[in-house]
Amino acid sequence: MLDSSSIFCPDRGMSDATPSPHRQQLLLVGNGDAHLHVASHAHQLAQAGIDVTLITPQPFAFADWLGGMLGGEWQLDDVHLPASRITAHGATHVAASVVAADRSNRRVTLDNGQRLDYDWLSIDLPPVVDAQAIPGFYTAQGIYGASADSLWALRQQLESELADPARRLSNVAVLGGGALGVELAANLLALGERYGRPLPVALIGNERQPLPDACRRANRWLTRRLQRRGLRLELVATAARYERDSLILDDGTAVDADLLLVVEALRPPPAFDVFGLAHDAQGRVEVDPRQRCREDPRVFVNQPSAPGKTTRRATRERATGLLSALLALGDAPTPARTHDSHWKALNLGDLRDIAWRGSLWCRGRWVRRLKHRRDRREVARYLDDT
Repeated sequence: MLDSSSIFCPDRGMSDATPSPHRQQLLLVGNGDAHLHVASHAHQLAQAGIDVTLITPQPFAFADWLGGMLGGEWQLDDVHLPASRITAHGATHVAASVVAADRSNRRVTLDNGQRLDYDWLSIDLPPVVDAQAIPGFYTAQGIYGASADSLWALRQQLESELADPARRLSNVAVLGGGALGVELAANLLALGERYGRPLPVALIGNERQPLPDACRRANRWLTRRLQRRGLRLELVATAARYERDSLILDDGTAVDADLLLVVEALRPPPAFDVFGLAHDAQGRVEVDPRQRCREDPRVFVNQPSAPGKTTRRATRERATGLLSALLALGDAPTPARTHDSHWKALNLGDLRDIAWRGSLWCRGRWVRRLKHRRDRREVARYLDDT
């Protein structure tokens, strides 16, 4: 457990924090997916001599249920997990935001006036849509990101149309392929299927296959299934501009798109700027394979892709990698584990999910049952629900 004399505790109204000289202080800034995984295992960090403090005023969102929420399976309250539950794992939660960072003295200032010192700092702030990514972007009727609140707003917009037989359904374009883009597109189709009205959905990705890290047979099955359900699939394509309710692709093809669901044209939120880290035009920071910032080795930055890389790393891969890197800082370092040996699974919204690992793959209702069981176990672990 944390030593209440060594760190700011909001419940007791203490002032500036002074780290204990005997234990390392780790600050987790942000409610991103990787920090949820770290929060679930905070007791392991405590056992390794690292005191953990989570700084965020927002709840976590369980990433594996976002697709299902968009498709009508889950409600917003189901996917939101309270950040304060990290206290059940021997850590501290501060419901505030960082407004200033002094990296030379390893100290952050919060919007409530408090200051916290740290030995290690991890930043995991959910990205936002890049307004400058595509010319004409914001002339669309609606722009949505892949966050829980944004997906919920998109679902409400579409359900209001689906529930009224007299209303024309909006054309929805999902910008960005890979596992996340496929899962969201599939669940948009599922939302229309729930109402008995085919929802016009297009998926635009720059890869040659919907799932770049799955085998060809898995991709052939997935492509046929999605297209039979009505998905328009545009692969090896990028959006060049948006005009007159259409996305114009790099080959000149026009895709009807009233509403845009943006998966890849993202950048860090404005709150990231307070840390003063150098970044590229897309806001990405140079990090090593363990997500440690090369400019400041005391800082870890979780981001969907590294500078110069177009491939989006899976949420679980980033989360397990960050936890392993943080555990390695402790008194009893834990060998880093990779995510390569784990199965990846997607909720396709039609009770027939798909899972794969390298050249192996499977699909069907039993995959859905196993995925559902795994997801519930992870949520229960964080909530400490016995």
